[in-house]
Amino acid sequence: MSAIKLNILKPSVNNLTVRIFVRAAGLDFEEVDVWGKTTWPEYLEKYPAHLTPTLEEEGLPRGAMGESCAICAYLCNKHGLDQFYPTDPGERAMVDNANFYLIGTFYPLVARATYPTLGFPQYPGEVATSDASDELKAQAQRDAQAALAEPLEAFRFFLEGRDYIGGSHPSIADIRLC
Repeated sequence: MSAIKLNILKPSVNNLTVRIFVRAAGLDFEEVDVWGKTTWPEYLEKYPAHLTPTLEEEGLPRGAMGESCAICAYLCNKHGLDQFYPTDPGERAMVDNANFYLIGTFYPLVARATYPTLGFPQYPGEVATSDASDELKAQAQRDAQAALAEPLEAFRFFLEGRDYIGGSHPSIADIRLC
């Protein structure tokens, strides 16, 4: 049994980030598909946010943690994977900036644009989960699709003059963006 246990949902892009990362980093890990189980008492006891991916590992203050970008950063820090998460404060800040932009600006639009078609549940307050008309829901989805161009274009800022956000090779932000 591996010291690193990842609880994942296979169709999730958020989960795919960590799944690709641990393989690229050559880390030994166990992967457990928790589809349909994230609201079970056993899972909630480990991670009350009931989201995935989660990492379970001895030494974590609560035994488990979530959020794909945080998991990747933690594993880089713990295992000295500087090639994925630079130690230079300026370079690391750019990787962090790109990751925060991804999760705070870009991904919410991706979710609004794709989740209704994929049949995934949405976040509270989203039009796709409301009593709005099918026409209004479709318009909200089209608006989110159209809005994706701007934040995607903004990634030119992170890539200007370099092949990857991380510089000369992919970082955890590059993996997350892909």
